[in-house]
Amino acid sequence: MSRTLDIFVDFPQKIEYLIKELELILALKFELFSDGTDNWYEFRNSTITLTIGKHDFENDHDIKFEEYPYNLSIRALNISTEFDRQNWCNDFASYVFQKLKSTERYRLMLVDDLQVQLEEFVPVVKV
Repeated sequence: MSRTLDIFVDFPQKIEYLIKELELILALKFELFSDGTDNWYEFRNSTITLTIGKHDFENDHDIKFEEYPYNLSIRALNISTEFDRQNWCNDFASYVFQKLKSTERYRLMLVDDLQVQLEEFVPVVKV
């Protein structure tokens, strides 16, 4: 299985509202998918897949998955070398994370392969 980078988002509303916001922020169009049990949204081009949905991960030591209801999972596609796949995945995940962070509207957590927390962002509450 290929490596993923995941951005966990604390968003208090339904996924449909999150998708609308993400489409505006990222200038991407997401498509709804279902397997009969779960629904998720996905953006895919020739090199990257960005999948968005709810998750059921439990907290793992210092990684507090349960505080973030939505998971944006990023995976590189159709790239011949592992090094290049990792670079594409890292670059796209960084782009998405920074775009979301710049809005200062969401608590975010970036995790490598669901095992290593790379970064966390908590917006400053403005009074």
